[in-house]
Amino acid sequence: MRTSKREQILAVAVGLIEERGVEAVTFENLADASGLSKSGLIYHFPSRHELLLGIHTHMAEAWEEELIEAAGGPAEDVSEAARLRAVVVTMGSNAPRAELLMALDAGTHPDFSTPWTRVDQAWLATPEQAMDSPQTHAAYLVLLMADGLWMHDHLHERHLPEQVRAALIESVLAQIP
Repeated sequence: MRTSKREQILAVAVGLIEERGVEAVTFENLADASGLSKSGLIYHFPSRHELLLGIHTHMAEAWEEELIEAAGGPAEDVSEAARLRAVVVTMGSNAPRAELLMALDAGTHPDFSTPWTRVDQAWLATPEQAMDSPQTHAAYLVLLMADGLWMHDHLHERHLPEQVRAALIESVLAQIP
């Protein structure tokens, strides 16, 4: 199946974010990087806000596709343990810089957090549920460990070697109630 122009634009935008940060996402930079005209970009994304919302949506949907594959089905069709396992597996690798920057950017506007919140609500317990029972408390600690694996290499100069990361993922998975 051919990739649509809209998907091509989003892929190039993610590449810009990976290389230069969210602030690099301008119509001028995107036109240069994609080879499309500025008016062609504006046809698909009438404003920078719509472009950023498109990137957030694109990335949140990509993560949900990973979650579905890891869990063996959509959130509503799998157990809580399978959902949590999928979260650990998908977040066990180091976050690509673009994903981390967009996760931080999501807090800058309610529109940007909406696609992420939709995925979170389907797959994750809420912080308020963390104290509902010993099981939900343990499950929320597993989520926090997955967050740590996902961000580790961006926060620390010494990165996790792959075999250490794999062992840590297995240890976190063993904690799933």
